[in-house]
Amino acid sequence: MTDTSLTAYTAITFAPVQGFIEKSRKLRDLYGSSYILSYLSHAICVAADQSTELTLISPALIDVTQGTPNQILIAGHFANEQVKAIFDQAWLELVQSCRIWIEAQLPAFDYCWRRDWSLWTNHAWEFFWATGETIQAARENLNEVKHARGWTGINWSGESSTLSGADAVAFPGMSRKVNPKQRSRSQEDDEIREFYQQLSQLPDLGEATITEREQLSIPELVKRLVTIEDIYTSLPFRIEFPSSFKSESQGEGDDLDETAQPGEKRWKGWFCGDGDRAGDYLKGLSGVADEDEKIQVFSRTMREWGETLQRTLLNGRIIYAGGDDFLGVFRRTRSELKAQECLRWFYRFKSSVWNRSTDQQPKPITASVGFVWAAPNVPQREVLQQCRDAEKAAKRQGRDRLALRILFNGGNFLEWICPWHVLPVLQDYCDRTPHNGKDTWAHIYNDVAVLEARHAFQGNDAKGKPVNDCLDVALALFNVYFGPQHSPSNASSWTATDKDEFYYLMTVDLQNSSDTGYWETFFERDGLWNREEGVDPSEPTKTRLKGGILGDRAAYTQDGQPNGALDIAKAKQAFTDWIINLAKVGFHLCSDT
Repeated sequence: MTDTSLTAYTAITFAPVQGFIEKSRKLRDLYGSSYILSYLSHAICVAADQSTELTLISPALIDVTQGTPNQILIAGHFANEQVKAIFDQAWLELVQSCRIWIEAQLPAFDYCWRRDWSLWTNHAWEFFWATGETIQAARENLNEVKHARGWTGINWSGESSTLSGADAVAFPGMSRKVNPKQRSRSQEDDEIREFYQQLSQLPDLGEATITEREQLSIPELVKRLVTIEDIYTSLPFRIEFPSSFKSESQGEGDDLDETAQPGEKRWKGWFCGDGDRAGDYLKGLSGVADEDEKIQVFSRTMREWGETLQRTLLNGRIIYAGGDDFLGVFRRTRSELKAQECLRWFYRFKSSVWNRSTDQQPKPITASVGFVWAAPNVPQREVLQQCRDAEKAAKRQGRDRLALRILFNGGNFLEWICPWHVLPVLQDYCDRTPHNGKDTWAHIYNDVAVLEARHAFQGNDAKGKPVNDCLDVALALFNVYFGPQHSPSNASSWTATDKDEFYYLMTVDLQNSSDTGYWETFFERDGLWNREEGVDPSEPTKTRLKGGILGDRAAYTQDGQPNGALDIAKAKQAFTDWIINLAKVGFHLCSDT
């Protein structure tokens, strides 16, 4: 039993989150998922905020529509039974509102499905609660609780969802107990088809919400239906959908099916991002004066940033931005989207988007983002998973950077990962012989292909295995096509300092490049490794990560320590691959043809 006299803080969360969001076929699924997660968190936050004995620390409770984080921190003892009851009631309200609405809209069906709705009401979520004498202790205790999970699965017989294939199809007779000898499978199939046909024809829904071809599970049906105005306006907590969703639902193109429509050959651009080591930043506040207040300020800053994120994205939609975690899509409905349009947003992301705030102060943490430029026939769920994987790759490479991933129909992909401040190099490409005045990137792409075929980039590692470690060749090729003089005079995203540092880094002395000592000196140049930079001249001790091309130096040392002896061969291989992948990804994203 918890001794409440020793409890100063309560930490709360629930699951699943990412899995709940990513089982999506339409934009409406994503908006619905985000709305549900926000609604559940919001119910707990409101209860804590209204209590005279509790203080909500994070997330900051402000009037936002882009998502409420599901990591909740409260000053005071919020009893497990009490907060769990609030959470369960909020989910019950969502589920019952959808079921009752269907039954009222389609009264002709014989509804024998409440048992299954009840199972999903009781077993859809895992709820985690912990307390501690300090904020850090409460967080650590919550992590311990999350390790001991107790998931209850829901069994079913019959057909499974056509969206995920993981759960039973929701239809009026799904809980009916029938002797198999008296009712055939074809009768059940007919009832399912009839139900979804009539559901899709309801004036408030239509095929933009549910098509008659779809057969959804109960949670998938709830995701769709909570986006209907009659339902979300009837709930106790009035959380508005973001303006980006309202424009979708007013006819600007809600349908984002798993694959492109027949004959449609449009590529799609999706991105997701996350703040780098936010947990470490908050842990660093542990024990400092006004810790609660500093965490509240950080939470409010991130939530206000999430609320304004959509304003920066003209050709796209922000699905959710619940703080430092965000998901969005670049899209147009009337003309084809070009990859260069996506890149233009990313060129200014760190300076003008991420660091955008009401107090004009840079954020104390950096961000890593995964961007996927996906071929027309890649399933939506695969695109979302690839986005998450690209974001993780950006973090593994060192954080404070963007992972650009080209995803082809067969599932293969190309990837190039670049620190934010170096990304403008994509604007500096200059074709040796432009075609009709346009830079196609075809020459550098073909040069790389020829050099790879001739093994010109290859050497051998210590075990004799072929590796791309001929960095002098890669750098020489780079300098044929790139240079500071090629930066667009009126649209360059470089800062003068970053540009000078980068192009000095990319110079190579071919006469001395065969000398091992040359590369030892080369890899001490600025811009290769992560470093800390000042963010406020008035506070010299306040620093923030600035990503280097190869990330953390410790990942390339022989003993794994930041100041250890460098593994030159490993570093050369990584930098060579970086240049090769720049050429390949740039060809697909930046060619004018």
